[in-house]
Amino acid sequence: MNKKITFWLMTLALAAVPALNAAAQDEQGPGPGDEMEMSEDGPDRPDFEPGMGQGMGPRGQMGGPGMKQGMKQRGGMDEERMIVKKRKMMKQGMGGPGFVSEEDTLGIIKKHDAAFAKKVGELREIAPAKYKMILQMSGKLFAMARMQQDESIEKDAVRTLALEFESKELSLKYNKASDADKKSIKDKLKGVLSELFDLKSKGQELRARHMEKEIARLKKNLEARKANKAKIVEQRLEQLTGEGYGW
Repeated sequence: MNKKITFWLMTLALAAVPALNAAAQDEQGPGPGDEMEMSEDGPDRPDFEPGMGQGMGPRGQMGGPGMKQGMKQRGGMDEERMIVKKRKMMKQGMGGPGFVSEEDTLGIIKKHDAAFAKKVGELREIAPAKYKMILQMSGKLFAMARMQQDESIEKDAVRTLALEFESKELSLKYNKASDADKKSIKDKLKGVLSELFDLKSKGQELRARHMEKEIARLKKNLEARKANKAKIVEQRLEQLTGEGYGW
């Protein structure tokens, strides 16, 4: 009988150990694993405080989920502001040297080719993708013309843009045309490409002349620097040593 009582007492004692351990853990606070899980849950962390706590990690450390979320939100807001600013600059023609805004682009096209300008205006409503393509194509052409400040270059740029667009349209038309119509379309496309080649060659010659002038200017400047080497070195020496005289 005594052995049975002893056996049951030992069984009860062993069964009580997990409960005692759990109670001890509750008094001591969460363990390392528990703390990590709670820190990932956000507002359920023991160190969480509304407002201030959103940017804090476990036990007041910086870099918690709230901070990451806040940084992400601020990053998105900054990106959105940049997009709005860029669009405003584009409308105002403030995209840097030689930049041409959408409004100016349409004005330049209308100035030199009213028929093409009307077509571009129609594409804005019925074919936005083609309209955007024309604006992208015009960017480099018109920017170069503006930097050169030459009316004839600007006119050639508009003509080049119109021919580029026409060549793409004829190519699409050729692919969909019947065998009977393909020859006439091909002949017309050949004429467009021939004129386009001449305009591109003219532009390349212009750039070559501009580069030749720039090279001549650089060579002249280099010779002048060589001739004044002693003076230039002395001036730089005075700047670096602080021994020169200011105004």
